[in-house]
Amino acid sequence: MQCLRLLNKNVLDVLDSKTSYKSIGSFKTRREAEEALANYYMNPIDYAGKIETFEQLYEAWAKDYFKKVSPSSVRTVTSTYKYCSAGYNMLTMCNLMFDYAFERRLIYYNPARAFKVTHLIREIEEEKKVKQVFSPKDIKKMWKYVDVTPYTDMVLIGLYTGFRPQELAILEIDNIDLEEGSIIGGMKTSNGKNRKVPIHPDIKPLVEKRYIEATELFCSDRLFNDPRSQTGIRLTYDKYRRKFEFVMADLALSGFSPHCTRHTFATYAKKSGMEPGITKRIMGHSLRSDVTEYYYTHPEFSDFENEIRKLSFE
Repeated sequence: MQCLRLLNKNVLDVLDSKTSYKSIGSFKTRREAEEALANYYMNPIDYAGKIETFEQLYEAWAKDYFKKVSPSSVRTVTSTYKYCSAGYNMLTMCNLMFDYAFERRLIYYNPARAFKVTHLIREIEEEKKVKQVFSPKDIKKMWKYVDVTPYTDMVLIGLYTGFRPQELAILEIDNIDLEEGSIIGGMKTSNGKNRKVPIHPDIKPLVEKRYIEATELFCSDRLFNDPRSQTGIRLTYDKYRRKFEFVMADLALSGFSPHCTRHTFATYAKKSGMEPGITKRIMGHSLRSDVTEYYYTHPEFSDFENEIRKLSFE
């Protein structure tokens, strides 16, 4: 084992004239040790506290950054870092962190600044807006015209499942079990990913029709498709939003945005007496504030089915 020590010429113990050394690691061969030494001189990183993970990068960057900003900025960054698993909630912070890494030659370009998430940012801004909840009259109108106005069924499926618009738009055929009556979908957070949602009896015919259409007519791997699109049959969030807006305009329903379906689901789930813990799991919301619910409660799929059947838009 070749142990390589690097002489630190800037640190001298004047009192006893001893030179200070620090190790940059142990290596199996002399060649590996020499390569590590060469890399050190090209990129003088503090090997005693080597940065190899995103967490270590954050800690190194924050140590310097927090000295330059106000306490409120420190709180904002600290709070944002807790949600790093959500991805797009931390773009500004990531830009700063990776700029820091680039300056110290830990990386050779800033991946955060190269990451395009326009539609995700639009979703965040959309969520901030005040939402309207569809009334029973509005929903009855959708059912009345479901076979007349294209994609009205898609809006109804969103209302009865609580999926986010982006989640709904990209539902995969392989994750739909018509026999069991379930849909697996979801994204954004650890609680939201790959959650199994029961198919409400009211929308089962709509899901079955879309399933048959996708598999037998379009040979598509997605539940919702746009065969007339010049950019491909698959739906995206932008395509979903345009379809949603078309349905609202055709049915003369004003003031609604795509995320209103989730707000409506949550509102009527409560009115219908659905168990709050089940509602949160269906919607992909965190349960960690409730230790008993999150760690000790293990509902079966039948529990979800029983609760979803309670949902009524009356």
